[in-house]
Amino acid sequence: MGSNVSSVHDVHSSMETKSALVLEIESRRQWRSLFDSMKGSDKLLVIDFTAAWCGPCKTMAPRVKEIASKYSNVVFARVDVDRLMDVAGTYKAMTLPAFVLVKRGEEIDRVVGAKPVELVKKIEKYNV
Repeated sequence: MGSNVSSVHDVHSSMETKSALVLEIESRRQWRSLFDSMKGSDKLLVIDFTAAWCGPCKTMAPRVKEIASKYSNVVFARVDVDRLMDVAGTYKAMTLPAFVLVKRGEEIDRVVGAKPVELVKKIEKYNV
């Protein structure tokens, strides 16, 4: 994958890197580690729910990387709904792509569909 995408083996060290990342969440353990670390943080978490078969998701992937590079203080995490169905179910991510904005463990907003302008507006609104 691209240089802005990383597997989450050590979430804390990944979050400390200087360049923006889109963290690929590949297991429930990785998700739990990220989620738990974000509950005590004022940082905005943007969860990108996606699937390999989703055309609009593929279209949005480079845009999400681009957006992540502009908001290095925001944590971006990509979750494949087929791999982590329980996480997708928790956030009711049924229409893809779905971007769920979370602060301190609570959903504060979402963007459903390939809408990069709307996503940026909401990131700017909550990234304080």
